[in-house]
Amino acid sequence: MRKMLFLLFLIFSVVVSVAFATTIYDIQYTTIPGPDNTYPSPLEGQTVTVEGVVTGFGYYTSGNENRFFISEPEGGAWRGVFVFNYDFLVEQGDLVEVTGEVCEYWGLTELSYITNVTIISSGYPVPEPIVIQTADLVDAATAEQYEGCLVELNDVIVTQAQDGYGQWYVTDTSAIPCQIDDAFFQLENVVPPIVITVGMEWAIIRGCVDYGFDEYGINPRTPDDLIDVVSINENTVELTCQFLGCYPNPFNPETNALLSLKQESKVVMAVYNIKGEKVKTLVNGNLPAGMHTIPWNGTDENNLSVASGIYFFKTDARDNLGDYTSLKKVILLK
Repeated sequence: MRKMLFLLFLIFSVVVSVAFATTIYDIQYTTIPGPDNTYPSPLEGQTVTVEGVVTGFGYYTSGNENRFFISEPEGGAWRGVFVFNYDFLVEQGDLVEVTGEVCEYWGLTELSYITNVTIISSGYPVPEPIVIQTADLVDAATAEQYEGCLVELNDVIVTQAQDGYGQWYVTDTSAIPCQIDDAFFQLENVVPPIVITVGMEWAIIRGCVDYGFDEYGINPRTPDDLIDVVSINENTVELTCQFLGCYPNPFNPETNALLSLKQESKVVMAVYNIKGEKVKTLVNGNLPAGMHTIPWNGTDENNLSVASGIYFFKTDARDNLGDYTSLKKVILLK
């Protein structure tokens, strides 16, 4: 009888222990702001043990390559955290158990003073990145949920080239730039080097989110997290027409659309705002073969100046070989 009671007690203890085990979500979730618009963990100062999948490793700050991010296997907001680690080596896709203290480093919630990292298994599926917009990382009340998480931006334009600290900025249809940083790898060390220029477009940027110097940033893990634009918005027929883009971009006060035609075509080119509303028609008629430069001075149909922000050049062309459609983004900065 005593053995049976002891066994039942042991089983109950294990069930209770599992049911109330600390999770990454427990560490991160909070709606209570702290000093300087940061959101400290409700478990700050506590030593915890959590499980997670390594989403990115090799965080090189201060020359240390053992630091990494982990996420709960299902992924999602509030379910990622940075591990400030020195001694334990891991790889992306490792399912690990980490014991350390919950700390706030200048507003970044992290696990530090690590006493143990146990690799439970390797080759575990990395959670899918959370698709967000650049504006989601600007306001702390919104951005905090993505701290430590793997995220993804789509269809962005570079608004500021890389500075001496490895930081550069992009924006999307939300028209509010966010930071891209080089904590995992340095662009100049890639072969061939990646050179970031204003107006450059990226179809997808993925990375882990950190916080520092009053700003959230996305850290691509490898060059594979930077996915170039490959005519994803274009439908061409033998490339008899090609919209090469706008220059300068961003611009103020005027930009020029470059359109190449191999033969005479019926062309309609118009500018739209981010709400999908037509701002101005620039071309509506036949154009001869050759290169065409079509200016836009940032005004609407009534020749009134439009506000700063993202706009879209939509081009439709038709010739005797078929139809061509292209959509390109431009940024008006005043």
